[in-house]
Amino acid sequence: MKVLKTVGTVVLSQFLLLSTGAWAETNVRVSPLGLLIGSADVEVDFKISPSVTLGPTFQFLSLDSEGFDVSAYSVGIRSNIFLNGEVFKSGWYVGPVAKYINVKVEDTDNSSSNLEGSASGLMVAVILGYQWMWESFNINLGVGPGHSFIDEIRVTDNAGYDETYEGSGGFVLPIEFMLGWKF
Repeated sequence: MKVLKTVGTVVLSQFLLLSTGAWAETNVRVSPLGLLIGSADVEVDFKISPSVTLGPTFQFLSLDSEGFDVSAYSVGIRSNIFLNGEVFKSGWYVGPVAKYINVKVEDTDNSSSNLEGSASGLMVAVILGYQWMWESFNINLGVGPGHSFIDEIRVTDNAGYDETYEGSGGFVLPIEFMLGWKF
């Protein structure tokens, strides 16, 4: 249910932005480092005022490492507030973000237990960064404090083990290095 609310909020906000003509000034950003490790991380910025952007953020991760398959995705919404007063210009920005995150880990070694674990929750953060802007190409580099809120953790195996643990959360430190193209 929480996923549907998050996705619905993102879709509604994008519909409202597109219906106001904000699509005329759009920046699409991707993480080149994420692509190297099997993660697709995409953010879209729509100009909603002279100094503020708003848009969706999506991430998908798939790793196979030493007998474990890890898959994760997130969907959320992010704003960037440009401290120089102008979006899509070089300068400092503050970027509040909220994302729904889902992670699944599966033991893929050839043991008979076939252990799986999954968790989902919310992550909120505020990124402080700098954007270098050229004609349409741009680079964003930022870092900031955040907090994760995990709903529950579930562990199962094919031998009948099925346990759900109360979620927790904690401090996170998102770091971003994004390449963007303004349209």
